[in-house]
Amino acid sequence: MHAGSLCFLRLSGRRQNQTPFGISSFRLRHKRSYPSPIPSLPLPNPRRTSTCMALCDNPVLINEGNLSFSLDKWSGKKCYMIASKGLRIAWGDTPRYWEWISLPESRFEEVAQLRVVGWFEIRGRIATRMLSPSTLYKAYLVYKFNERPWTFDNHPTAVAVSARSYGFDYECPSLSEMVEGGELKYTAFLAQPEREISEEGRLPDKRADGWLEMELGEYFCEGEEDAELEMICCEINSSGKCGIIVQGIEVRPKSN
Repeated sequence: MHAGSLCFLRLSGRRQNQTPFGISSFRLRHKRSYPSPIPSLPLPNPRRTSTCMALCDNPVLINEGNLSFSLDKWSGKKCYMIASKGLRIAWGDTPRYWEWISLPESRFEEVAQLRVVGWFEIRGRIATRMLSPSTLYKAYLVYKFNERPWTFDNHPTAVAVSARSYGFDYECPSLSEMVEGGELKYTAFLAQPEREISEEGRLPDKRADGWLEMELGEYFCEGEEDAELEMICCEINSSGKCGIIVQGIEVRPKSN
């Protein structure tokens, strides 16, 4: 018999439920019904992931450029910096005492540069509902010096962070009343003292972006408060001060 005929007979004699590889189609169907050993998980949205990563390193400006928004790289929680234009700076609109300049290293269009002033008062506010819930936040004054920090290296400043009712009035109580009533304590040196001093206080830290930062205080956001966070940095009892450039106040989750 011709070899081709033998091949045809062998193929035609194969059982109908057998595949060309000798495995029954039933066994193949049964094998495909087994669950995968690795559970099927939803894949992350690449576009959303890349956006979140970008917000960690590149803050975006909102609120007409007076507020920057970013995400904490480790927790993914919200971070903000209030521009100096969005802060309450005593005599900030008087060119004799403060001037507004542009710096390429600032994330904002303008920053506040102190010329000379005796009453140094910087206060900021942010609604607590803008923060991430169940998070311990810290607030920092972000600044640098353009020359020798006159007075800031030997006179401590008062710093504070507190929750107040939404829409509170800065003048109730006034800064003087808060200082005289003991609500504000002079516990921070914005510049590293050049000589040994008797007072104890916080010292500034150098940031990765080249600016300095001074911790003002902390606040635990539960997430249900209808309040505003007030942040204060002031020195009103000594002589004239000059040399500081203020970029803003940053509010970010406390690092572990």
